[in-house]
Order: sequence, then C-alpha cells, then structure tokens
Amino acid sequence: MDNGLDYLVSVVDHLGKDEYGDDPGPRNLKYAVLHLQAAAEVLLKARLEREHWSLVAEKITDKKLSRVKFEQGDFFSIAPNEAVRRLRDIVGFDVSTEEASNLDTLAKTRNALQHYGLTVNYEVVESLTAKVLDFLIRFLDDSLLPELDSEELDAVTQDVDYVRAGASRLRAYADERLERIRPLLVGLEERTVLCPRCFQDAVVVEADWGADPKVVPRCRFCATDWLPFALAAEYRIVHNAGLFSDNVPTCHRCGQVRTVVRHVTRVSDLRQPSSADPHPLHESVTFCFECAAPVTDQGGEEPDDSVSRKDDA
Repeated sequence: MDNGLDYLVSVVDHLGKDEYGDDPGPRNLKYAVLHLQAAAEVLLKARLEREHWSLVAEKITDKKLSRVKFEQGDFFSIAPNEAVRRLRDIVGFDVSTEEASNLDTLAKTRNALQHYGLTVNYEVVESLTAKVLDFLIRFLDDSLLPELDSEELDAVTQDVDYVRAGASRLRAYADERLERIRPLLVGLEERTVLCPRCFQDAVVVEADWGADPKVVPRCRFCATDWLPFALAAEYRIVHNAGLFSDNVPTCHRCGQVRTVVRHVTRVSDLRQPSSADPHPLHESVTFCFECAAPVTDQGGEEPDDSVSRKDDA
C-alpha cells in the first residue's frame, strides 16, 4: 500500500502548476499517467491481499503457488481488469461500469505512452486523472483504509492528506467530485457551508446526539471532519468571522457560545451573480455549529425545519 500512495503523491506533484503558474509539460504528464496507473494497480491489489494473499496471483489454483513464493515475488500477478472483477465478486466492493471503463482507459493510455511514445495534452490527462483519482479516494475511504489498524493508519495519514489536498487543486478533479457528491447535498443547503480546508461548498454541519459515535460536521468533498467547536474556530479564522465575535449570543438550544459564529453564509444563502452585479453580497446568519441551526441575539432560535435531531424524538 505504501508504494501505491507514493505513486499518488507523485501524480499530484507532476500535475501541479509550475512556479510560473503554467500547466505541466509533456514529461510531467507522461509520468503522471504512468504513476497513476501504477498506483491504481498497487492499491487494488493491496485490498485483495488484505482479503487473502492468493487473490493477487493470476492462477489461484496453481499447485506451485505458495506463500513463500508470493513473498519473494515469484509468481504471475493478475491484470488490472481481473483485479476489478475480484474486488467486485469476492471482496464485494462496488466498482461501476464507468469506473471500470476509466481504469481500462488509463491502462491503455499508460501502455501507449510507455511503449509507443504517444503524447497527450494536459486536458486529456487532467480529465482522466480526475475520474480515476475520484474513484481511488473513494476506494481508500470505503475499502482500504478501514482495513488498517491504528498504527498502519497513522503511518499513511500524511500521504493520504497530501493526496487529498493536491487532488482538490485539480480543476477537473474538483468538477468530477462535485458532480458525484451533488446528490448527497440535496436538501441539506440550510446547513451546508464553505469548507475552510478545500474551499468547496460541501461541509454539512450535522446535529445528532443519538448516534454512537456522535455524528460531527464533515466535508463531503475532502472528507475532513471536526468537532463543532473546532469547526467554529477554524471558520472564524479562515473567513475573518472573528472580526464579528464580540457579544456572540449564547445558543439557547445547547447553551454553547464557542460553537456560535456570526456572519455564516450557507449554501441556501447564496445568490447567483448577475451581469449587473458580478460580486453580490450574500445573506448570512448567526449559526451554531453544535446544533446545525441559526440562533438569534434575542435568545431564541431562528426556525430551521430542515434540521432534525434524534434526541427530539
């Protein structure tokens, strides 16, 4: 798995803008594709190996196959499309037809680059990388990282965070991932705010005291989560809301002050810019990140029917 993450770190580095703000050149694009394909292959096989080491071998029933030979690398490994099939059919991880097609396209592009010197432009690589990165980060979050123990997780967290941050800077990746998470945000606009990490309108401020463990605010784009008071503090710093922190009202639902922030703009408060007003002012509220609801200076709460809490039942 470590090698797979190393390759992903390299992909992010090769696709970054140079010191002049220009797109990466042909050499960087080539290595971005080569390393992305290597990362996909290594990470998929790492999950199969967690299920059972023999699943990485081409012929599981080969009588010559042994654990010793496997650990020495003395065996034939499966092809990427077979790795996808085994993930679906044996591990039970859902890989859509489109995701499988993107992985196949990546493998073919990698072969063309490596063997035939084919050149591709930045837009093509960025678009393909966006789709594959979106899949791989979902794969890491849903299937591979949960298999790690705390020590293993600590060892890879820095690389995973680096890859997330780098990936969020890729325009096409952002568009691809936003399109994927859009259905997850429908109906949550009243408690969705701009993320202070990836700067996407994707932090859903949760309020569920009945869950075990307690549900906390989480960005649907970059998967960062916070305790409510920590999100409130970071929101103040990033959005300069600290300038309006004097005389912040106490939330009369939870009794907290440090989770209350003035001038919070939610997705539901945003207005589309017009040609006459390209930079419009947006509505904002005083918002409690503990209760996921607006509060008023008069000691009450603004009505917010979209927020439900299990302890109210």
